Amino acid sequence: MRFYTGDESGLIKCIDIDANVSLLEAQAQAAKRTKAAAKAKANLKAGEQAAAADTSLAGVEIRTIDGRVNRSNGIQQMCTTKWATNDRAFAVARKNGNIDVVGFEGEQLFTYTDEKFAERVSIKHNGRTISERSYVGLSASDSHFLSCTNMGEVRYQSFATSEAKLMKLPLDACRMRTHNERSSVFAVGGREHELSVWDAETLQESGAGAKPTPIFRAKNVANDFLNLRVPVWITDIQFTSEDATNPTLAVSTGHKQIRLYDARAQQRPVNDWEVSKHPIYHLQASHVRPELYFADNMGNVQQMDMRTGHVFGAFKGIAGAVKSISLSEDGAKIAVAGLDRYVRVFETGSMRRPLHRAYVKQRVSHVVWDWEHKDFSTQEIEEQEAEDIWETMDKAALKKKSNKRKAVAI
Repeated sequence: MRFYTGDESGLIKCIDIDANVSLLEAQAQAAKRTKAAAKAKANLKAGEQAAAADTSLAGVEIRTIDGRVNRSNGIQQMCTTKWATNDRAFAVARKNGNIDVVGFEGEQLFTYTDEKFAERVSIKHNGRTISERSYVGLSASDSHFLSCTNMGEVRYQSFATSEAKLMKLPLDACRMRTHNERSSVFAVGGREHELSVWDAETLQESGAGAKPTPIFRAKNVANDFLNLRVPVWITDIQFTSEDATNPTLAVSTGHKQIRLYDARAQQRPVNDWEVSKHPIYHLQASHVRPELYFADNMGNVQQMDMRTGHVFGAFKGIAGAVKSISLSEDGAKIAVAGLDRYVRVFETGSMRRPLHRAYVKQRVSHVVWDWEHKDFSTQEIEEQEAEDIWETMDKAALKKKSNKRKAVAI
Protein backbone atom coordinates (compact mmCIF):
# COMPACT_ATOMS: atom_id res chain seq x y z
CA MET A 1 0.00 0.00 0.00
CA ARG A 2 1.35 3.41 -0.91
CA PHE A 3 0.03 6.80 0.16
CA TYR A 4 1.02 10.41 -0.39
CA THR A 5 0.31 13.03 2.25
CA GLY A 6 0.38 16.81 2.35
CA ASP A 7 0.63 18.47 5.74
CA GLU A 8 0.38 21.82 7.51
CA SER A 9 4.18 22.21 7.44
CA GLY A 10 4.33 22.18 3.63
CA LEU A 11 5.80 18.68 3.22
CA ILE A 12 4.75 16.02 0.71
CA LYS A 13 5.53 12.53 1.99
CA CYS A 14 5.38 9.04 0.53
CA ILE A 15 4.29 6.26 2.89
CA ASP A 16 4.83 2.61 1.98
CA ILE A 17 3.03 0.06 4.17
CA ASP A 18 3.67 -3.67 3.77
CA ALA A 19 0.24 -5.26 3.39
CA ASN A 20 1.66 -8.58 4.64
CA VAL A 21 2.58 -7.17 8.07
CA SER A 22 -0.43 -6.89 10.39
CA LEU A 23 -0.88 -4.08 12.89
CA LEU A 24 -0.80 -6.52 15.84
CA GLU A 25 2.45 -8.08 14.62
CA ALA A 26 4.05 -4.66 14.12
CA GLN A 27 2.93 -3.49 17.57
CA ALA A 28 4.31 -6.67 19.19
CA GLN A 29 7.71 -6.15 17.53
CA ALA A 30 7.77 -2.48 18.61
CA ALA A 31 6.92 -3.49 22.21
CA LYS A 32 9.81 -6.02 22.22
CA ARG A 33 12.24 -3.35 21.00
CA THR A 34 11.03 -0.89 23.66
CA LYS A 35 11.39 -3.53 26.38
CA ALA A 36 14.91 -4.43 25.21
CA ALA A 37 15.90 -0.74 25.14
CA ALA A 38 14.58 -0.24 28.69
CA LYS A 39 16.52 -3.29 29.88
CA ALA A 40 19.72 -2.03 28.24
CA LYS A 41 19.23 1.37 29.83
CA ALA A 42 18.85 -0.20 33.27
CA ASN A 43 22.15 -2.10 32.83
CA LEU A 44 24.15 0.98 31.84
CA LYS A 45 27.21 1.91 33.84
CA ALA A 46 27.81 5.40 35.23
CA GLY A 47 28.64 7.91 32.49
CA GLU A 48 27.32 5.77 29.63
CA GLN A 49 24.53 7.07 27.44
CA ALA A 50 21.60 4.98 26.24
CA ALA A 51 20.77 4.71 22.57
CA ALA A 52 17.38 6.06 21.50
CA ALA A 53 14.71 3.38 21.35
CA ASP A 54 13.26 2.56 17.92
CA THR A 55 9.49 2.86 18.32
CA SER A 56 8.59 2.75 14.61
CA LEU A 57 6.24 0.03 13.42
CA ALA A 58 7.51 -2.78 11.21
CA GLY A 59 6.40 -2.69 7.59
CA VAL A 60 6.23 1.13 7.41
CA GLU A 61 8.60 3.25 5.34
CA ILE A 62 8.22 7.04 5.15
CA ARG A 63 10.21 9.45 2.98
CA THR A 64 9.83 13.14 2.21
CA ILE A 65 9.36 13.92 -1.48
CA ASP A 66 9.21 17.70 -1.42
CA GLY A 67 9.32 20.70 0.87
CA ARG A 68 10.90 22.06 4.02
CA VAL A 69 9.16 22.67 7.30
CA ASN A 70 7.51 26.07 6.84
CA ARG A 71 3.97 26.67 8.04
CA SER A 72 3.44 29.54 5.59
CA ASN A 73 3.81 26.91 2.82
CA GLY A 74 1.27 24.61 4.49
CA ILE A 75 -0.71 22.45 2.06
CA GLN A 76 -4.46 23.17 2.11
CA GLN A 77 -5.53 21.16 -0.96
CA MET A 78 -3.83 18.37 -2.90
CA CYS A 79 -4.58 16.10 -5.86
CA THR A 80 -2.74 13.99 -8.43
CA THR A 81 -2.60 14.79 -12.13
CA LYS A 82 -0.93 13.83 -15.42
CA TRP A 83 1.70 16.29 -16.58
CA ALA A 84 2.43 17.12 -20.24
CA THR A 85 5.17 14.48 -20.41
CA ASN A 86 2.57 11.90 -19.28
CA ASP A 87 4.33 11.69 -15.91
CA ARG A 88 2.30 11.68 -12.73
CA ALA A 89 2.53 14.74 -10.53
CA PHE A 90 0.92 16.44 -7.54
CA ALA A 91 -1.00 19.70 -7.68
CA VAL A 92 -0.94 21.42 -4.29
CA ALA A 93 -2.55 24.64 -3.06
CA ARG A 94 -0.56 26.29 -0.29
CA LYS A 95 -1.40 28.65 2.55
CA ASN A 96 0.71 31.47 1.03
CA GLY A 97 -1.40 31.47 -2.16
CA ASN A 98 0.89 29.36 -4.36
CA ILE A 99 -0.42 26.57 -6.55
CA ASP A 100 2.46 24.21 -7.38
CA VAL A 101 2.75 21.18 -9.60
CA VAL A 102 5.40 18.86 -8.17
CA GLY A 103 6.70 15.67 -9.77
CA PHE A 104 6.69 12.37 -7.90
CA GLU A 105 10.46 12.74 -7.43
CA GLY A 106 10.17 16.28 -6.05
CA GLU A 107 10.91 18.27 -9.23
CA GLN A 108 9.10 21.63 -9.53
CA LEU A 109 7.05 21.67 -12.76
CA PHE A 110 4.76 24.70 -12.43
CA THR A 111 4.01 27.53 -9.99
CA TYR A 112 1.23 30.09 -9.87
CA THR A 113 1.06 32.76 -7.15
CA ASP A 114 -2.16 34.51 -6.16
CA GLU A 115 -1.04 37.94 -4.97
CA LYS A 116 -4.34 38.53 -3.18
CA PHE A 117 -3.20 36.12 -0.43
CA ALA A 118 -0.64 38.72 0.68
CA GLU A 119 -3.41 41.24 1.37
CA ARG A 120 -4.89 41.60 4.83
CA VAL A 121 -8.53 40.62 5.08
CA SER A 122 -11.17 41.47 7.67
CA ILE A 123 -14.71 40.92 6.42
CA LYS A 124 -17.78 40.38 8.58
CA HIS A 125 -20.13 37.91 6.97
CA ASN A 126 -22.95 35.82 8.44
CA GLY A 127 -22.00 36.86 11.95
CA ARG A 128 -18.38 35.76 11.49
CA THR A 129 -15.18 37.60 10.66
CA ILE A 130 -13.16 36.22 7.74
CA SER A 131 -9.56 37.13 8.56
CA GLU A 132 -7.61 35.33 5.81
CA ARG A 133 -7.92 33.73 2.40
CA SER A 134 -7.69 29.96 2.03
CA TYR A 135 -8.15 27.41 -0.73
CA VAL A 136 -11.28 25.27 -0.38
CA GLY A 137 -10.88 23.23 -3.55
CA LEU A 138 -8.32 22.25 -6.19
CA SER A 139 -8.40 20.04 -9.25
CA ALA A 140 -5.94 19.60 -12.10
CA SER A 141 -5.96 17.93 -15.51
CA ASP A 142 -3.09 17.59 -17.97
CA SER A 143 -3.77 21.10 -19.36
CA HIS A 144 -5.61 23.20 -16.70
CA PHE A 145 -6.06 23.66 -12.99
CA LEU A 146 -9.24 24.74 -11.24
CA SER A 147 -9.14 26.40 -7.82
CA CYS A 148 -11.58 28.07 -5.45
CA THR A 149 -10.99 30.17 -2.32
CA ASN A 150 -13.18 30.85 0.69
CA MET A 151 -13.86 34.28 -0.85
CA GLY A 152 -15.70 32.57 -3.70
CA GLU A 153 -12.94 33.30 -6.24
CA VAL A 154 -12.87 30.58 -8.90
CA ARG A 155 -9.93 30.37 -11.32
CA TYR A 156 -9.70 28.05 -14.33
CA GLN A 157 -6.23 28.46 -15.82
CA SER A 158 -4.12 26.75 -18.44
CA PHE A 159 -0.65 25.52 -17.56
CA ALA A 160 0.66 26.68 -20.95
CA THR A 161 -0.44 30.34 -20.81
CA SER A 162 -1.21 33.01 -18.22
CA GLU A 163 -4.77 33.44 -19.50
CA ALA A 164 -7.42 32.42 -16.98
CA LYS A 165 -11.19 32.19 -16.73
CA LEU A 166 -12.51 33.75 -13.54
CA MET A 167 -15.78 33.79 -11.64
CA LYS A 168 -16.87 35.41 -8.39
CA LEU A 169 -19.23 33.44 -6.16
CA PRO A 170 -20.67 34.44 -2.75
CA LEU A 171 -18.35 34.73 0.24
CA ASP A 172 -17.67 32.02 2.81
CA ALA A 173 -17.39 29.05 0.44
CA CYS A 174 -16.40 25.95 2.41
CA ARG A 175 -15.82 23.32 -0.28
CA MET A 176 -15.35 22.92 -4.02
CA ARG A 177 -15.29 19.52 -5.74
CA THR A 178 -14.92 18.61 -9.42
CA HIS A 179 -16.67 15.86 -11.34
CA ASN A 180 -14.79 12.55 -11.64
CA GLU A 181 -15.23 12.31 -15.43
CA ARG A 182 -15.20 15.99 -16.46
CA SER A 183 -12.64 18.08 -14.58
CA SER A 184 -14.20 21.35 -15.78
CA VAL A 185 -17.52 20.65 -14.00
CA PHE A 186 -17.44 21.66 -10.34
CA ALA A 187 -19.79 22.09 -7.38
CA VAL A 188 -19.46 24.72 -4.62
CA GLY A 189 -21.16 25.30 -1.29
CA GLY A 190 -20.56 26.92 2.09
CA ARG A 191 -22.06 28.99 4.91
CA GLU A 192 -25.27 30.55 3.61
CA HIS A 193 -23.96 29.52 0.20
CA GLU A 194 -26.34 26.96 -1.27
CA LEU A 195 -25.06 24.16 -3.50
CA SER A 196 -24.46 25.08 -7.14
CA VAL A 197 -22.85 23.21 -10.08
CA TRP A 198 -20.97 25.02 -12.86
CA ASP A 199 -18.98 24.28 -16.00
CA ALA A 200 -15.64 26.12 -16.05
CA GLU A 201 -15.53 25.97 -19.85
CA THR A 202 -18.41 28.49 -19.93
CA LEU A 203 -16.64 31.02 -17.68
CA GLN A 204 -15.49 34.33 -19.11
CA GLU A 205 -11.86 35.18 -19.83
CA SER A 206 -10.04 37.50 -17.40
CA GLY A 207 -12.21 40.56 -17.48
CA ALA A 208 -15.87 41.44 -17.25
CA GLY A 209 -18.67 39.63 -18.93
CA ALA A 210 -22.06 38.09 -18.39
CA LYS A 211 -22.19 35.67 -15.48
CA PRO A 212 -22.56 32.08 -16.73
CA THR A 213 -25.62 29.97 -16.03
CA PRO A 214 -25.17 27.14 -13.53
CA ILE A 215 -25.83 23.54 -14.51
CA PHE A 216 -27.73 23.12 -11.26
CA ARG A 217 -28.60 25.37 -8.35
CA ALA A 218 -30.14 23.89 -5.21
CA LYS A 219 -32.86 25.37 -3.04
CA ASN A 220 -32.85 25.33 0.73
CA VAL A 221 -34.96 22.74 2.51
CA ALA A 222 -38.43 23.67 3.73
CA ASN A 223 -38.85 25.60 7.00
CA ASP A 224 -38.70 23.63 10.24
CA PHE A 225 -41.66 22.71 12.46
CA LEU A 226 -41.61 26.25 13.94
CA ASN A 227 -41.80 27.65 10.40
CA LEU A 228 -38.27 29.08 10.78
CA ARG A 229 -35.73 29.15 7.98
CA VAL A 230 -33.13 26.37 8.17
CA PRO A 231 -29.57 27.78 8.05
CA VAL A 232 -27.26 26.65 5.22
CA TRP A 233 -23.79 25.28 6.02
CA ILE A 234 -22.35 22.94 3.41
CA THR A 235 -19.03 21.41 4.51
CA ASP A 236 -18.25 18.82 1.79
CA ILE A 237 -19.57 17.63 -1.57
CA GLN A 238 -19.30 14.42 -3.60
CA PHE A 239 -20.47 13.68 -7.14
CA THR A 240 -22.15 10.26 -7.13
CA SER A 241 -22.94 9.74 -10.83
CA GLU A 242 -21.02 9.70 -14.12
CA ASP A 243 -23.49 12.09 -15.75
CA ALA A 244 -22.04 15.62 -15.58
CA THR A 245 -25.00 17.26 -17.36
CA ASN A 246 -27.63 16.16 -14.83
CA PRO A 247 -25.52 15.11 -11.85
CA THR A 248 -26.45 13.51 -8.58
CA LEU A 249 -24.57 14.73 -5.53
CA ALA A 250 -24.12 13.97 -1.85
CA VAL A 251 -23.60 16.85 0.56
CA SER A 252 -22.59 16.99 4.23
CA THR A 253 -23.52 19.88 6.49
CA GLY A 254 -22.28 21.48 9.69
CA HIS A 255 -25.74 20.78 11.13
CA LYS A 256 -25.15 16.98 11.21
CA GLN A 257 -27.03 16.10 8.01
CA ILE A 258 -26.20 14.28 4.80
CA ARG A 259 -28.33 15.26 1.81
CA LEU A 260 -28.68 13.75 -1.65
CA TYR A 261 -29.50 15.91 -4.67
CA ASP A 262 -30.69 14.82 -8.11
CA ALA A 263 -30.58 17.52 -10.79
CA ARG A 264 -33.12 15.60 -12.89
CA ALA A 265 -35.74 15.49 -10.12
CA GLN A 266 -35.83 18.77 -8.17
CA GLN A 267 -33.78 21.57 -6.68
CA ARG A 268 -34.38 20.53 -3.09
CA PRO A 269 -32.67 17.38 -1.74
CA VAL A 270 -34.35 14.08 -2.56
CA ASN A 271 -33.08 12.66 0.76
CA ASP A 272 -32.18 14.47 3.96
CA TRP A 273 -30.83 12.46 6.92
CA GLU A 274 -29.47 13.55 10.29
CA VAL A 275 -26.79 10.94 10.89
CA SER A 276 -24.41 12.36 13.50
CA LYS A 277 -24.29 14.04 16.89
CA HIS A 278 -21.60 16.47 15.74
CA PRO A 279 -20.94 18.68 12.68
CA ILE A 280 -19.86 16.60 9.67
CA TYR A 281 -16.75 18.02 7.99
CA HIS A 282 -15.61 15.43 5.46
CA LEU A 283 -17.40 13.14 3.04
CA GLN A 284 -16.14 10.40 0.71
CA ALA A 285 -18.28 8.44 -1.74
CA SER A 286 -17.36 4.87 -2.66
CA HIS A 287 -16.73 4.28 -6.37
CA VAL A 288 -17.51 0.56 -5.94
CA ARG A 289 -20.67 0.40 -3.78
CA PRO A 290 -23.51 2.85 -2.99
CA GLU A 291 -21.88 3.86 0.30
CA LEU A 292 -20.66 7.06 1.92
CA TYR A 293 -17.93 7.56 4.51
CA PHE A 294 -18.17 10.67 6.66
CA ALA A 295 -16.14 12.20 9.48
CA ASP A 296 -17.20 14.73 12.10
CA ASN A 297 -15.15 17.21 14.13
CA MET A 298 -14.69 14.72 17.01
CA GLY A 299 -12.71 12.09 15.07
CA ASN A 300 -15.66 9.77 14.40
CA VAL A 301 -15.57 8.12 10.94
CA GLN A 302 -18.68 6.18 9.96
CA GLN A 303 -20.01 4.19 7.03
CA MET A 304 -23.47 4.77 5.58
CA ASP A 305 -25.70 3.12 2.99
CA MET A 306 -26.52 5.80 0.45
CA ARG A 307 -29.78 4.09 -0.57
CA THR A 308 -31.43 3.99 2.87
CA GLY A 309 -29.46 6.46 4.99
CA HIS A 310 -28.64 3.69 7.46
CA VAL A 311 -25.34 4.15 9.34
CA PHE A 312 -24.09 0.60 9.84
CA GLY A 313 -20.59 0.95 11.21
CA ALA A 314 -17.81 3.12 12.64
CA PHE A 315 -14.02 2.98 12.52
CA LYS A 316 -12.48 2.91 15.99
CA GLY A 317 -9.19 4.15 17.41
CA ILE A 318 -8.96 7.61 15.78
CA ALA A 319 -7.88 10.47 18.04
CA GLY A 320 -8.51 14.03 16.85
CA ALA A 321 -10.47 15.50 13.98
CA VAL A 322 -10.13 13.83 10.57
CA LYS A 323 -8.91 16.04 7.71
CA SER A 324 -8.93 13.62 4.76
CA ILE A 325 -10.32 10.25 3.66
CA SER A 326 -9.13 8.13 0.73
CA LEU A 327 -10.28 4.77 -0.67
CA SER A 328 -8.33 1.95 -2.28
CA GLU A 329 -8.98 1.07 -5.92
CA ASP A 330 -11.10 -1.99 -5.05
CA GLY A 331 -12.97 -0.12 -2.29
CA ALA A 332 -11.97 -2.76 0.28
CA LYS A 333 -9.77 -0.45 2.36
CA ILE A 334 -9.95 3.12 3.60
CA ALA A 335 -7.17 5.48 4.68
CA VAL A 336 -7.91 8.17 7.26
CA ALA A 337 -5.59 11.03 8.30
CA GLY A 338 -5.92 14.08 10.48
CA LEU A 339 -4.81 16.05 13.48
CA ASP A 340 -3.46 13.07 15.46
CA ARG A 341 -0.57 12.86 12.91
CA TYR A 342 -1.40 9.27 11.97
CA VAL A 343 -2.42 7.73 8.66
CA ARG A 344 -4.63 4.77 9.56
CA VAL A 345 -5.80 2.00 7.24
CA PHE A 346 -9.03 0.06 7.87
CA GLU A 347 -11.10 -2.61 6.19
CA THR A 348 -14.40 -1.36 4.79
CA GLY A 349 -16.35 -4.59 5.12
CA SER A 350 -18.48 -5.72 8.02
CA MET A 351 -15.51 -6.00 10.43
CA ARG A 352 -13.90 -2.58 9.77
CA ARG A 353 -10.79 -3.76 11.63
CA PRO A 354 -7.61 -1.64 11.66
CA LEU A 355 -4.97 -2.99 9.26
CA HIS A 356 -2.05 -0.67 9.88
CA ARG A 357 -1.00 2.85 10.78
CA ALA A 358 1.91 5.22 10.17
CA TYR A 359 3.07 8.14 12.29
CA VAL A 360 4.06 11.05 10.01
CA LYS A 361 5.08 13.65 12.68
CA GLN A 362 3.10 16.52 11.11
CA ARG A 363 -0.64 17.20 11.09
CA VAL A 364 -1.90 15.84 7.78
CA SER A 365 -4.22 17.99 5.68
CA HIS A 366 -4.65 15.60 2.74
CA VAL A 367 -3.98 11.93 1.94
CA VAL A 368 -3.99 10.33 -1.54
CA TRP A 369 -4.01 6.56 -2.14
CA ASP A 370 -1.68 5.53 -4.99
CA TRP A 371 -3.80 3.17 -7.07
CA GLU A 372 -0.99 2.43 -9.53
CA HIS A 373 1.17 0.87 -6.81
CA LYS A 374 0.05 -2.77 -6.51
CA ASP A 375 0.37 -4.93 -3.40
CA PHE A 376 1.70 -8.47 -3.64
CA SER A 377 0.85 -11.36 -1.37
CA THR A 378 3.60 -13.33 0.42
CA GLN A 379 3.13 -16.21 -2.03
CA GLU A 380 3.49 -13.91 -5.05
CA ILE A 381 6.65 -12.36 -3.57
CA GLU A 382 8.17 -15.82 -2.96
CA GLU A 383 7.30 -16.91 -6.51
CA GLN A 384 8.89 -13.78 -7.95
CA GLU A 385 12.05 -14.31 -5.88
CA ALA A 386 12.23 -17.93 -7.07
CA GLU A 387 11.88 -16.81 -10.71
CA ASP A 388 14.66 -14.25 -10.21
CA ILE A 389 16.92 -16.95 -8.76
CA TRP A 390 16.28 -19.30 -11.71
CA GLU A 391 16.93 -16.48 -14.20
CA THR A 392 20.21 -15.68 -12.46
CA MET A 393 21.21 -19.36 -12.55
CA ASP A 394 20.38 -19.63 -16.27
CA LYS A 395 22.49 -16.57 -17.06
CA ALA A 396 25.38 -17.94 -15.00
CA ALA A 397 25.18 -21.32 -16.80
CA LEU A 398 25.18 -19.65 -20.24
CA LYS A 399 28.19 -17.53 -19.25
CA LYS A 400 30.06 -20.63 -18.05
CA LYS A 401 29.39 -22.47 -21.35
CA SER A 402 30.61 -19.52 -23.40
CA ASN A 403 33.81 -19.37 -21.34
CA LYS A 404 34.42 -23.11 -21.95
CA ARG A 405 33.98 -22.68 -25.72
CA LYS A 406 36.47 -19.81 -25.72
CA ALA A 407 39.00 -21.98 -23.81
CA VAL A 408 38.60 -24.88 -26.32
CA ALA A 409 39.06 -22.53 -29.26
CA ILE A 410 42.28 -21.21 -27.81
